[in-house]
Amino acid sequence: MTGAIVIGAMRARVRLERPTRTADDLGGASLAWANEGDVWAAIEAAGAGGAAAFDAAPSISAYRLTINRRDGVRAGWRVVWGARVFRIVGVRDEGAPRVVLNCEEEKL
Repeated sequence: MTGAIVIGAMRARVRLERPTRTADDLGGASLAWANEGDVWAAIEAAGAGGAAAFDAAPSISAYRLTINRRDGVRAGWRVVWGARVFRIVGVRDEGAPRVVLNCEEEKL
C-alpha cells in the first residue's frame, strides 16, 4: 500500500494534532490538542463497525490515511480534515517514503 500511492492521490489537506495535558485549578488536568502541522493525505475507507457505550450505539468508521514520511507521528494523535476528526489507532511505518495511519472516526 505504501508504495502504491502516487503523489496525485494525496489530495486531502489535513492537520495533525497531538494531545497535551494542561493542569487546571482543581488539581486535575484537561486535554488540549497541539497543532503539529498540515500534510497532504490519501484517505481510504477501511471498514465500519459499532460499539455500545453509555446506552448509545455510535458507529465507528475505519480509515487508512497515507501521508509522506513524517517522524514522530504516534497512535493517540488525531487528524483533522475539515469538520471531521480521525483518531490515530496505529501507525504503519516500514521505512518507505510514505507512512500509513490506521484511524477511526466516531459518530453518534
